[in-house]
Amino acid sequence: MIVPPEDLNEIDSVEVNVMNTSFYIAISNEYNTNWKETILSFLQYMEREFSRFLRNNELSSLNEVKRDSIIVVSPILFDLLKKAEEYRFKTEGRFSPYLLTQLEVHGYKQSFPFEVAHHEETIPRYKSEDQPLIFKEDFQVMKKTDQKVDLGGIAKGYAVEAVSKWLQNHTRSTYGIVDGGGDMAMWSKGEKAWTIGIMNPFDEGKEIGSFSIRNGGVATSNTIYRSWLQGETKKHHILDGRTGMPAVSEIVQATVVTEHCLDAEISAKLFFMDDVTSVKSVLSKINRKCSYVLVKANGKIEIGGSRENGH
Repeated sequence: MIVPPEDLNEIDSVEVNVMNTSFYIAISNEYNTNWKETILSFLQYMEREFSRFLRNNELSSLNEVKRDSIIVVSPILFDLLKKAEEYRFKTEGRFSPYLLTQLEVHGYKQSFPFEVAHHEETIPRYKSEDQPLIFKEDFQVMKKTDQKVDLGGIAKGYAVEAVSKWLQNHTRSTYGIVDGGGDMAMWSKGEKAWTIGIMNPFDEGKEIGSFSIRNGGVATSNTIYRSWLQGETKKHHILDGRTGMPAVSEIVQATVVTEHCLDAEISAKLFFMDDVTSVKSVLSKINRKCSYVLVKANGKIEIGGSRENGH
């Protein structure tokens, strides 16, 4: 749950279901800036062009291009792919955008909600590659892989961060928040603060706690909500980029607070892939200013991270 700053009469907000999630965007709007149409158009564009569940969009065009071909992509896709590659490098392959085939084989072929997926007899061999994409001038990308790209693990956080930056630059708002289904970016030029509740993963109607934040990014990943049965095996949407398999962990929910939403989005997923000590060493390569709240399968809660970020 989000508790906004006190001056409710100054807040201008909008809610929309897009990118397979619910977006809530609110800003102080003392200058009565007309911003909603631009933001909604951008979010719809992100869904239309980069959803793997839609055909004949820019993502599907990229995936249909044969190995060793060069394709000219849009500036946004170029930026998205470059950022995804940077995170793949920083996380030593734990995060990967090249997992579309593996997600589908494990049963994630349709948008949520669904509870049961068709059983697949064989899981294709997954190989981690050194340089699947080569970025050239004028938004050209050389494809050096047969693996297909899925941007579901990064596009939402990217959209949240892009909307937040645009609103700060174009509306003169003194504070605001962009919440894309738990991926959040918030800002304040003064003492205004947002109170953010952390959901209980075993009971969505309850919270396990809350914190106050003025500036920064927050992301929560959860293996309970987006999970399904494939045969007799329980599967979920967080795959380890080193193996192409669903991550195995005692953690069922990870919330990360840091300076940027996209850093938080990637960081939260890492907690499902290794022990906390190993994850913390990788997190330092993404952003040294990071705090986290972990919920384990037995209900125990672990809190840790840097306190330098002033959250």
